[in-house]
Amino acid sequence: MTQAPDQDLMTRVRATAPGMAPKLRAIAEFSLRDTERFIRNTSREICAEIGSSEPTLVRFCRAFGYSGLSDFRIDLALSLARQPRAHGFVEPLPRDRRLANLDAKRRIAEHAVTLPGPHDTLLIDNGSSAEFFAAVLPPEPKRTIMTNGLVVAQNAMERGRHSVWLTGGRIRPQALSLTGRQVETALAEMRFGTVEEGLGFSTFREDEAHVTRTMVEAAARVIVLADRTRFRQSALHRICGFSEIDDLVTDLPPDHPALPGLRASGVRVETVSTAPRKPREDT
Repeated sequence: MTQAPDQDLMTRVRATAPGMAPKLRAIAEFSLRDTERFIRNTSREICAEIGSSEPTLVRFCRAFGYSGLSDFRIDLALSLARQPRAHGFVEPLPRDRRLANLDAKRRIAEHAVTLPGPHDTLLIDNGSSAEFFAAVLPPEPKRTIMTNGLVVAQNAMERGRHSVWLTGGRIRPQALSLTGRQVETALAEMRFGTVEEGLGFSTFREDEAHVTRTMVEAAARVIVLADRTRFRQSALHRICGFSEIDDLVTDLPPDHPALPGLRASGVRVETVSTAPRKPREDT
């Protein structure tokens, strides 16, 4: 089965479950019956609950067009928020967001680090794409970097060359990021050459969206790293409009229908291949 991004995931699971094999149907029923626990529990806990195995759980997710549990649960959380009489929003686990589409995020980051000018100061957002960006940032030229991501800061310091600053603020333990008014205060009088933004165009948390909008406003150039999962469905809180973005690096194919509108808004769109690299032949 191929993925249908325009169709609500819980609706698809309800429609598909009756015709699935018993073990897959049990997973489907659990994801609908106790969706919040399905999103928050570990794969081992889910399997123990229904007497299944982790390979079967992955096979279930792939039946709906997802690469694995992390990808599936991100869309499931969004689907749950849209259900009638939904009791609040269950945020996808940061670990799930970090594990989704890893290879593409790495290749996007490898291309994105070539875009800032040699003298640009960098303001880097938090999140898995930003963490990859900081990890592959070359040691030269030496840069001044500010971030609200703790892992981003750690990765940027690995080179031993860059001057790394944290925005300050309250720590979100699961996301390992800083949030709150202190971030906005820290950025109010500053101006950066480039902001690297890895959350895409919208996000799951209002405070996260507010912090990232503040970062966008503090930079002369906005580079967005957005893998295909960022285009699949809109999250709940808007970060910025197309007109505020200077560069987009993505793993979408060049002819993807989402890209013409971005280009028409003046965004420089750069697509990266996610095809496996061929091994080098010995000569």
